[in-house]
Amino acid sequence: MGGIIVNFCFQLLRAPGAVLGLVLAVALGVAEKASAATLWTGPTTNYTQSATNFSDELVPGAVSLCRNFSQWLFNPDAGDQGPGPNTPTDTLWAFGTLDNYAALQYKTFASYRNGDLSGVLVGNPMVVHLINEDIYVAVTFTAWPEQGGFFAYTRSTPPAGGSMPTVTITNPAGGAVFAAPANVKIGASATVSGGSVTNVAFFGNGTSLGAVQTAPFGITTGSLGAGPYALTAVATAAGVSATSAVVNISVVTPVAITLSGQRITNGQFAFDYSANAGLSYVVQNSSNLVNWLTLATNMPATNSAHYTNGFTTNGARYYRVGRMPNP
Repeated sequence: MGGIIVNFCFQLLRAPGAVLGLVLAVALGVAEKASAATLWTGPTTNYTQSATNFSDELVPGAVSLCRNFSQWLFNPDAGDQGPGPNTPTDTLWAFGTLDNYAALQYKTFASYRNGDLSGVLVGNPMVVHLINEDIYVAVTFTAWPEQGGFFAYTRSTPPAGGSMPTVTITNPAGGAVFAAPANVKIGASATVSGGSVTNVAFFGNGTSLGAVQTAPFGITTGSLGAGPYALTAVATAAGVSATSAVVNISVVTPVAITLSGQRITNGQFAFDYSANAGLSYVVQNSSNLVNWLTLATNMPATNSAHYTNGFTTNGARYYRVGRMPNP
């Protein structure tokens, strides 16, 4: 090649991870405020826990109630792994009726545990306050097996005539491809007529990815493994929920970048490199392996990409290809 030196290497770039945090303040035994609260005064519904219906979803992605047989309630949608001293998270409870909700004394569900909880709960009307959503729900337990088993209750539902929110996933775009492990930023636009959206929950393949209570509505997922993901967002306003259209994305295991087929023809230097279709790559060159010039960025449509660059024989030239971070 007449003294021309061509060196191939690649630089692998990864997007930094993201950490989601949730801080909750819990007040015990205090009167609740009535400001801007939503009362679920709609018709009652019956819920009985079963092996195929293990938790009652009150606000999708934010509040569901579950029991592990002989223990007390917890909220898996809020990240509870099981019952604890303040579970179910995002709730406070009081004995009484919904028409007197503002004067009731609320405390954690776990604090009612003192002996036979079934004798305390069953048949006695209660009100549960969903704290972040500021919703009050009437609940009456009809079954609470003390020695272990499935619980049951009747509860109120959102009032009739509530406005249906609208929700749309704004990013990522449908068909987007990410390299595993992927921390994907998901955003949504959510509105409701004559009110405000109090929760937007995000799901991938039906599994909760996280929820946000105030605009802007967006999360960054934990590390997603390779596979297809059907993303949806569920917006809730005054207890009424609506689900977005599905946005399909893919997470792929990135291939090792290898370069091959290098050649010089009519003053053009060309080579091929392995890639994942849909991921973004950058091609750079340097004369000294210190200062690198970006020549092109592209998103190959197949798992092999081709690059051509004008070439002169004066001095050494080095090339490298790197995978761009996930957006």
